Formats: sequence, structure tokens, C-alpha cells
Amino acid sequence: MIEQGCIVTSLKGHDTGRIYVVVKVDGEFAQVVDGKYRLLQNPKKKRIKHLQDLHEKYDSFEEKLLTNKLYDFEIKKKLSGILHKD
Repeated sequence: MIEQGCIVTSLKGHDTGRIYVVVKVDGEFAQVVDGKYRLLQNPKKKRIKHLQDLHEKYDSFEEKLLTNKLYDFEIKKKLSGILHKD
């Protein structure tokens, strides 16, 4: 199940294969960021059916988001760590 703080990958669209963190879920849509092209100030709106859950969660994401202590460079660093995990 895709929820706030989940790390997902895009299945459809021009951004196919790109990894994101879910910022917010609204019904059948999710707002996602990657810290590089999609920043916290301008999240991308994607249909949930076009996202695949990678079964990883961004630790303390919700807490940092609520206290405005989450920065784009932290998201970028976390996602690049997942890309190079293999």
C-alpha cells in the first residue's frame, strides 16, 4: 500500500523508472518528490496505479515534514543511496 513516506518508482509517463518519495496521498493520486527535478515546493501529481511501491520507507519523513525540517538535498541523498544499494 502506498502511503506518505513510501519510496516508489514510476511505471508510466516520461519519468518511467524514476524513484520518488510520496509526500501526500489524495484518493487515487499521490504527490511525489525526488529532491532533484521535483522539489518539495512543486511535487508531481501521479496516479497511484502508475507507481510501484519499493517496500521501503523514508525514516522520520512525516515528523520532518510536519516540523518543516525536511530538505530536498536530504531526499536526493536518500534516493541516491537506494539506487546504489544493489
